Amino acid sequence: MKQLLYEEIACRMIKKIDAGEWQIGQKLPGELELSRLYGVGRSTVREALNLLLEKGMIVKKNGSGSYVRLSSPTLNNPLNQLNSIGEMIQAAGCVPKSIWYRLEHGIADGETGKELDLPAGEPVVIMLRGREADRIPVAFSCNIFPEKYVGNLFDSGVEGKMFSLLQERCGIRIHHAETRISGLNKSREWDRMAWEFLKSSIVMLRQLHYDSEGRKIFCSWDYLNTEVIELNLTRDVRE
Repeated sequence: MKQLLYEEIACRMIKKIDAGEWQIGQKLPGELELSRLYGVGRSTVREALNLLLEKGMIVKKNGSGSYVRLSSPTLNNPLNQLNSIGEMIQAAGCVPKSIWYRLEHGIADGETGKELDLPAGEPVVIMLRGREADRIPVAFSCNIFPEKYVGNLFDSGVEGKMFSLLQERCGIRIHHAETRISGLNKSREWDRMAWEFLKSSIVMLRQLHYDSEGRKIFCSWDYLNTEVIELNLTRDVRE
């Protein structure tokens, strides 16, 4: 059967991806530029892109464009297990990378102080960072720690796993976390920052982490790219 024109264009695009000319995480040229590149109309390019989308080769982000998709399996995040985002990325055979946004020492506001049982004026460490897996943005996090627990531990960045650093450098072992799940609220600054970084469907995990002694060690807002991360949970029927 003769290959349709849009199928031919899709095959040529796939060859660029397979050859590494268009790499994972890279934004593709726009429809107009692709039309000029291949000498076809925009409708043909659009059909070719839709075919790549169906094959899982690219992902389309509203208002941003088309990107070469992560070629590894979907990242799996079992909600009944407390794993770091870095561990989740590595378990999928991908390379994790932190994209630093901001680290500051400040004073707990009323909401944070109440959540962490901190008195008024207590110093805290606020860490904002994005996470990538093979150059695909997969998560954005805001972590707030009482300064009395971590000091300047994160001032020069996070090398390795955060849970391991807390245990090795601070003698703190994270035991469990209380987690609430919600959607995005763009009236909040961190939600807007997460959207700017991920530009995808997002779910937010609001988490309060405890150590083995029951102390509240830090709270976090973890925004996950659900186009890449698969959330799952086993639920039992109550007898």
